[in-house]
Amino acid sequence: MHHQDTSLFESGQRVGLAVAKFPKELADFEPLQAAETDRAELVTAIAAKQAAQDRDGAPATSAKDQARETMAVTTATLSARAVGYALSQGDTGLKRQFTLSYADVRYGEATEDVNHVRDLVAAVRALPEPVRKAFRLTDAVISAPADAADLFEQAEDTQTLAQAAPRLATLALPDLLRRLGAALRLMQTLIVGQRTDTDPDFRWAELGKAFAVANKRRKVASQYRVNTDGKPRIVRTIPVTVGDGVAVRLANTNYGPAYTITVENRAATPLLLWMAQKDGAQTTPLSCPAGAVTKLTREQLGPETARYLTAQFAGQGGGQATVVVRRMV
Repeated sequence: MHHQDTSLFESGQRVGLAVAKFPKELADFEPLQAAETDRAELVTAIAAKQAAQDRDGAPATSAKDQARETMAVTTATLSARAVGYALSQGDTGLKRQFTLSYADVRYGEATEDVNHVRDLVAAVRALPEPVRKAFRLTDAVISAPADAADLFEQAEDTQTLAQAAPRLATLALPDLLRRLGAALRLMQTLIVGQRTDTDPDFRWAELGKAFAVANKRRKVASQYRVNTDGKPRIVRTIPVTVGDGVAVRLANTNYGPAYTITVENRAATPLLLWMAQKDGAQTTPLSCPAGAVTKLTREQLGPETARYLTAQFAGQGGGQATVVVRRMV
């Protein structure tokens, strides 16, 4: 697991040890007891999932995770092309209907994501054939997200957790960690709400202090974090909405060779992307085609001395896009 994930997991373990010393308070407050049960089940599920990965020596992503990745990538392509049509018509309602990004599909709730993908596919298929042909909404492009959604639902999760609650057994590690974080936040809120309780039979103030200490996480600056599982990590997602001919600075960080940049251009015109130099020297922009997903390396965007990630739409009317920065190692 990544450092941040490991830190969250260890917090979940420590909290269990801390609250175990306050059985009376847990028993008296049913919502807190339910949240503690969720925390314990999630910690068990995460530990079992990680152990299974270590035993197998296999990649951290299961067949289900791989299917979800495919679903997200193919959906982003379909959405970008369909949004290009909506923008050409000036139809903002249709644009909203067709907008579904990689991040929306990859990191949301699984059931909702599948439904959203299928809704998008159905909406695009309903477009007139001449429109689909003109905007390169081919049968293959339309079918790919639907096929991936079917595969995602059918995929056997190789990380089955016999030790965990059945309702958690099919969840991927990111989902389990997200739920653990939510359980800890709920417990914190519930405990804080009881700190003014003056009933001498209960130790709410002591429980609050013990929880706070157990739940404290050590932070590591992003430049020192190490990706130990070999998977790309999203470090920043930048929405881009600019007008015609306007250059916008997206970030002040000089991302190094360990980073890649993915551009989901939903506009009807190319997006120019480059790393601007501090002294104003010219940098040759890279063109990201309209209605497409383009993956770039830091090296392609400008010299090492350049530090400002900058974007500008090339044609009339401007548009919208999403720029995703990933750390590869």
